[in-house]
Amino acid sequence: MGQSTGERIEILGTLVCVGPVHVGGWDTTAEASLTVARDGTGRVCLPGTSIAGSLRAYLGGIHRFGGTAPNDPANALFGTVVPDSRDGSPSWLRVDDAHLIGNDVVPVVRDGVGIDRRSGSAAANFLYTRQLLPAGTRFALRIVADTPTGADAPNYPGGWPRLIDDAVATLVAGLRQGRVPIGAGRGRGLGRVELRDVTVRRADLSDPAGLVGWLAGRTPATGPAPEADPPPDGRLRITVRWKPLGPLLVRDSVAGTVVDTLPLTEMAVDDTVRLLLPGSSIRGTVRAHTERIVRTLRREDAPETFDEALRRPPPGVDVLFGSAPTGRRTDPDGAGTDGAGVDTGGSDSGWRGVLAFADCHSVERVPAEQWNRILAVVPDRVPDGSKAEPREQRQERNTERDRARSALRTTLDKIRLAIPLDVSDHVAIDRWTGGAADHRLFSVLDPAGTVAWDPIQIEVDTARLAASTDSAGATSAPLALPLLLLALRDLRDGWLSLGHGGTRGRGQIQVTEVTFAGDGLVEPWRSLAGNTLDAILADPPPQVEAAMTTWQSTFEEAA
Repeated sequence: MGQSTGERIEILGTLVCVGPVHVGGWDTTAEASLTVARDGTGRVCLPGTSIAGSLRAYLGGIHRFGGTAPNDPANALFGTVVPDSRDGSPSWLRVDDAHLIGNDVVPVVRDGVGIDRRSGSAAANFLYTRQLLPAGTRFALRIVADTPTGADAPNYPGGWPRLIDDAVATLVAGLRQGRVPIGAGRGRGLGRVELRDVTVRRADLSDPAGLVGWLAGRTPATGPAPEADPPPDGRLRITVRWKPLGPLLVRDSVAGTVVDTLPLTEMAVDDTVRLLLPGSSIRGTVRAHTERIVRTLRREDAPETFDEALRRPPPGVDVLFGSAPTGRRTDPDGAGTDGAGVDTGGSDSGWRGVLAFADCHSVERVPAEQWNRILAVVPDRVPDGSKAEPREQRQERNTERDRARSALRTTLDKIRLAIPLDVSDHVAIDRWTGGAADHRLFSVLDPAGTVAWDPIQIEVDTARLAASTDSAGATSAPLALPLLLLALRDLRDGWLSLGHGGTRGRGQIQVTEVTFAGDGLVEPWRSLAGNTLDAILADPPPQVEAAMTTWQSTFEEAA
């Protein structure tokens, strides 16, 4: 670096995936177009660049470390580059690649699809498959922070020594409390990790004895400071408590052997299985509804192509959910930015939305062994469904299928106290005869309406929201709060259905409570913290009233 160094701080620990994580690699496979990163030996890993970008984004979102000037704390610590020149500053924080601990893991594959805003069906060319590292995957994390002695002083009280100490303590606390998501899909429930088994080593490299002790490995290791309350990070946390009014599921891409449609599930670390409502599914439902609200007020139709819907979303939707960069296609849930997520360049470069929706699971779970028995029930003979099949063979096939269905019901009865599931049969009606259409009988394994679910968790990064501008310097951020409140109100009032089969009676929910919490928030979002949605709508704080007035005047002018 060409700079002298004083104290060095080394952080070692185990980074544990507490939910599915995706950090993209270069290869594609037959099962997934978006694969996970691997090291030179072919084992999965978390690149240091991805971890460093997430750490920078988290630190920059905390008020005392934020700022855009080169000597502001986060920029001074992680380094800056001056475009079109050789000027800049180095990073004083080094993050090594996090390598896998233990045996290699087999990534799970999750499908995604974009929904055409006009037809309401799957958008053409927007089906994608993504490999995910399962919960419980562990990586060895190493972070080294150096205190420079000759670099320009940062804009921080106490200079470099205080900045390094405070930043390292803040980053470690954020990682230990699971507040630093890593990798892609952070707005869709992916990337949740926690740092465990933390050790810290400190050495003064400006002192010969300290330098020799460091090189010889004699520097003693200590534990981190006791966990305290997390620092105010400018994120509004929304908790939606709810219950289903009937069958609710997201369809698994893998068909069953006896039942055609299975509910999507996720394996936990303790070898149990829970029903899964992915954050991407909740996010997509809410995004489509917010687009419908704004386009109705502006009296405009949805774009003809799904590409255009992603690149040019309506005002308010763009800052909340993101906009895709022009000139290239992206995945359905938003735009790509660098790991720091600090891009404010507008529509040309895209914008990563400020909303994040966590995966939602059923409260109860069943042992994986019992769930596998449900999947393993097969009839003795595979049906061929041929019209030319002799009557005796068809009767025998139906008998075997009935036996398999009976065995399935017996297995379902064993888990009914935890997760009640029922098989429902359906058939398409022939439009000419009015009878059952040939080869259109299908079945669904429906969770009962009594299944209890965890609350829906939503986060709003209000610090990034304040930085959202387009190429002309304008922003639709003032529309974000009213639009989100309207979407939450409609969710509470039962206008939105979640999951599969929303047009066929599935996915109806009843919201019992919506609460808001957060520290370090900017106005008008700060006025929501500590309140419930019902209280805010019944007696809006002055800041919310002002935001709603801006909303009303904006669309009165548009009309």
